Amino acid sequence: MSTKKRILITGGLGFIGRNLFNALLQDGYDVTVLTGRVYENSGLSKEAQTRIILGNILDKPFVEETIRNYDVIFSLAGSSGASDSVKNPYHDLDTNLKGHLNILEACRKNNPNAVLIFPSSRLVYGKPQTNPVNENHPIQPESIYAIHKLTTEHYYLLYQRLHGVKCIIFRVSNPFGPYQRFGSNNYGILNWFIHKAIVKEPIQIYGDGLQKRDFIYIDDLIDVMKTAINNPGMHGKIYNVGYGQEISIKDSVALIKKFIPDTIVEFKPWPDIDKAIETGDYISDISRLKQDANWEPHTSFENGIKQTIDFYAHESK
Repeated sequence: MSTKKRILITGGLGFIGRNLFNALLQDGYDVTVLTGRVYENSGLSKEAQTRIILGNILDKPFVEETIRNYDVIFSLAGSSGASDSVKNPYHDLDTNLKGHLNILEACRKNNPNAVLIFPSSRLVYGKPQTNPVNENHPIQPESIYAIHKLTTEHYYLLYQRLHGVKCIIFRVSNPFGPYQRFGSNNYGILNWFIHKAIVKEPIQIYGDGLQKRDFIYIDDLIDVMKTAINNPGMHGKIYNVGYGQEISIKDSVALIKKFIPDTIVEFKPWPDIDKAIETGDYISDISRLKQDANWEPHTSFENGIKQTIDFYAHESK
C-alpha cells in the first residue's frame, strides 16, 4: 500500500464517510475530510479533528481552490432518501447534482489527474426484472433521488471520456453498521430498525415484510472502497456492491429481535409515496467486483447485526 497519495472525502462525517475516514486514518493514509459541519460530541480524535475542512460543495470558488491538491477524491457529499426526494425535488437537485458538477469542473480546471470515487445506489435499476441484478440490467429509476444518482454517474463517466478525470462508480445496496446519525429512516432502513429496538420504540414494517434486500455491512463496503485507491483497472467502470445474498425485511427484523428480545414489531399499510417507489426484491450480482478488485464480503449478516447493536447500545449509555 502506498501512503503517499493525498485523499479527500467530501461528506466525510456522514455514515459511509465517517467509517471510511476512520479506516484510512488507521491505515496511515494522508486523508482530509470536507464537511458542512462537525456535530457536538462527535467522538473524533484530536488527530482526526486536524484533518477536517469546513465548507460546502455548492460553493464553486471554494471547491475549485480546495480540490487541487488531492490524488483521490471520495465524492460522498449529498442527501439520502428516495421518498423525501419526491417530496422535495429541488433540494435533492441542489445537493445531489450541482455539488458533484462543481467537483468535476474543479478537477477539470485544477486537478485533471485526480481519481474520483462515487457511491451511487442500487435504486438506479428500479424494479428488478431478474435477480440477482448485474450491471447490464435495464435502468429504470423510480425516484428523484435515483434519477439524480444515475445522472451523476453519467457526469463522472463523461468527464473521464472528455477530460481524463478518472472515476469509479459503486452502485451500493443497503449498507448498515456503526456511525449513522439517527433521527430519520432515510439513511439506512436496517440501522433505523436497530435504533428503534434499542430505544424501545416499535419497528414499523410496511406491508407483509416479505420483500427481499441485499444488506452489506459497512466494514465490507469500506474494504471495497479502499481497493479502488490503487487499482487503475477499475477506472471508468461501474460496480454493484452488496453481500450478494438475500434476506427479507421480516426476517431481518426477526434477527434483530434475537439479540433484543423485547423488540416490538408493527405491520403497517404502505404510505402512498413509499408504495409507489418500492422496488420489490433486490439481490446484487457482485461477480464483476470480485474479479476486478479481488474482493469478497467477509461479515455475515448475523455478525453485522450483532456488531451494529453492540455499537449503538454502547453509544446510548
